[in-house]
Amino acid sequence: MAVFKGIFDGKTLRLLEPVHLDRPHWVEVTIQEEVKPDEAERVKRRERILSYAGNWLDLPAEAWAQVQEALNRRTNFFPERVAW
Repeated sequence: MAVFKGIFDGKTLRLLEPVHLDRPHWVEVTIQEEVKPDEAERVKRRERILSYAGNWLDLPAEAWAQVQEALNRRTNFFPERVAW
């Protein structure tokens, strides 16, 4: 048995993490408590960010090197940050 968190907006149940199962499973849905508006907005922002994350996977190695270089330069502005 596994537990996955999600949000039900009255129409759609959205899980907060992907579920990978190779066969059908029975599920039980338990409604716990109302989501505070700021938490719901945080979840929406997280979903938007993750939807763009896949774009980074297709970058060629030289583009990754440029990103890394830019990030390392940026840490010079914030000396308390650790370089990548």
